[in-house]
Amino acid sequence: MTARYKQNDKVFTDFPVVHYMLNEVGYIATDDLSDIKILEPASGEGSFALEIVRRLEQSSKKFKFDFINALNSNLCFIELNIENFNKLKKNIIELLESLGYASMLIDDYIFINSNYLMLESLEKFDCIVGNPPYIRHEIINKDLKVIYRDKFSTFRYRADLYILFYEHSLNLLADKGRVSFICSNRWIYNQYGQKLREKIVENYHLEKLLNIEKTKPFNKQVIAYPVITTIANQKGNKTLFYENNLKEIDFKTIDFELKEMPKDVHWQNLFLDYSLEDSSLKSIEEQGFTIGIGVATGADDIFIIKKSQETEIEDSRLLPLLKSNGLKEEKIKWDGSFILNPFNENELCNLDNYPKLKDYFDKHEKRLKQRYIAKKRPMQWYKTIDKIKIDLLDKPKLLLPDLATVKFLHIDRGDYYPHHNLYYIIHKDIDKLKLLATILMSDFIKEQLSKIGIKMNGGLPRFQSQTLKKLRIPNIEAFPIFEQDSLIEAYEKKDFAVMNRLIRAKCQK
Repeated sequence: MTARYKQNDKVFTDFPVVHYMLNEVGYIATDDLSDIKILEPASGEGSFALEIVRRLEQSSKKFKFDFINALNSNLCFIELNIENFNKLKKNIIELLESLGYASMLIDDYIFINSNYLMLESLEKFDCIVGNPPYIRHEIINKDLKVIYRDKFSTFRYRADLYILFYEHSLNLLADKGRVSFICSNRWIYNQYGQKLREKIVENYHLEKLLNIEKTKPFNKQVIAYPVITTIANQKGNKTLFYENNLKEIDFKTIDFELKEMPKDVHWQNLFLDYSLEDSSLKSIEEQGFTIGIGVATGADDIFIIKKSQETEIEDSRLLPLLKSNGLKEEKIKWDGSFILNPFNENELCNLDNYPKLKDYFDKHEKRLKQRYIAKKRPMQWYKTIDKIKIDLLDKPKLLLPDLATVKFLHIDRGDYYPHHNLYYIIHKDIDKLKLLATILMSDFIKEQLSKIGIKMNGGLPRFQSQTLKKLRIPNIEAFPIFEQDSLIEAYEKKDFAVMNRLIRAKCQK
């Protein structure tokens, strides 16, 4: 039961979490556990497994059943890593011997050294519990990816491996059985968790969601953003939710809040004190805005130049490029960078018509052809990863850096082309962009971002496209003219107190 960011990392779950999660799935020593089948699909060295054995032995004494027979009939521990697997068996054997049982009485088949996701013949279980491995999509073996895409409906949108542990485990639940996992909370609102959320909403009951991203539930410091979810193989209407904002948590005194179980794939309401389904709130795009991200090149050191350099390029091929570091001052501060534009409208330009650009690209041809985009389309070896849309340059744009570290959101009136570390929002009415900027700088949105947005280490929220599209804001068209004028004036004066007060009043109505 190892949280892995790399294949060989070992991060084991602390005992209070183990104790809590076994209680969550109903595997409690004071109950009759003689017929309860339990599985841990990523057992590591035995943090969960050892407590499972202890609880079964205690239950056998209270309810007078054969402990060894129940152990051999109902317990299953799976671990892929052979070193962890051998330690798992050794630790359990030592525990049993300390309890007075001979190791020869244990059936070897309760231990499985294999890839859990590839096992087909497992029986149904009443309880499935553990800490599935965290392996990012790009680290997963390429051959296994092909198999997983065919085998698992949730393996979409660059899903982390733990998503598949959820799906496989849900499929193995007996009627009214429960699974409780501790893993990253990102699947709850990320695109790659959408298929899993759909599966849960349609077929299961999200009983509890305990968000403990600020707590330290593992035996070493990791960047995990952990959440404990308990899901039952039955239907239900309510979800118990709790979010811990402290570094320590007492699992015995958690005061859960009862909320409506999500009815669709958007689970933001669980994290907020108000409902995003409120008809007075709308998405940004529903209000006529367009959200986009700046250009990625795959070779910035080639495509981005400054005129002060000796390189000479046709002026028509140069677009002033704005990077995120240009938004940190009181005003937009351009560093003099230009991006080379290889496009004419929707097609790549003919380099023969631009001899200076052609000469420059020819000098860098080898490097440019090594990019993935060039290998995929060899005839278009000098294109940028993203198509450059020349008309975007002249449009007013509300600019947002990837990391929400700037205090003020600037509007480019049509002077620059955004780099890939900038998100932009466009609208034909610049006053509407100013109004939107005041909303996005408000505490109302900061709260949404802190709950539903992706965070980097240190807790900084990210202005990602998928998060911007999920945000719900007041209907700008419904603002009275005098309120719009007041907000626009506050934006132009950078009066954050007035902006926040007016937006707070609007959102509380």
